[in-house]
Amino acid sequence: MQHFVRIALAAILTAAVVGGAASAANAPEHVIKYRQNLMKAVGGHISNVALLVKGQVDFSGGLGTDSQAIVDLLKNAGIAFPEGTAEGKTKAKPEIWQDRAKFDAALEDTIGKAEALAVAAAGGDMAAVGAALGALGKSCGACHKSFRIKDE
Repeated sequence: MQHFVRIALAAILTAAVVGGAASAANAPEHVIKYRQNLMKAVGGHISNVALLVKGQVDFSGGLGTDSQAIVDLLKNAGIAFPEGTAEGKTKAKPEIWQDRAKFDAALEDTIGKAEALAVAAAGGDMAAVGAALGALGKSCGACHKSFRIKDE
């Protein structure tokens, strides 16, 4: 009987610890930090592609990697804006949650532009890459205008 009680107690404690860790793992401040890191990473890869397009670096072997990273990161962006993360140290406007369909559509447009950039990068024509990068930049800018608080 004592053995059964110990096993039951261990199961209860494990559930409490795992349940507590899961809720702490998605605390709003952690989600906000995650999405900030994600967006900074997207910006870094976009900057790398721009350096290549402008001929400021000749690491053309990284073009495909940077372009695909933008696509992959943006595909994760939707999960980084769950309900309950509008407050705190964030530049995300409340409009994201007030008109989620519009936000999701803007994100899908941006993902589409990023995919076009990856296709252009695979083709290796830097003029096409530059045009695709410009289209991506416009899409990012439109999303930021609607859904991101401007830096002061």
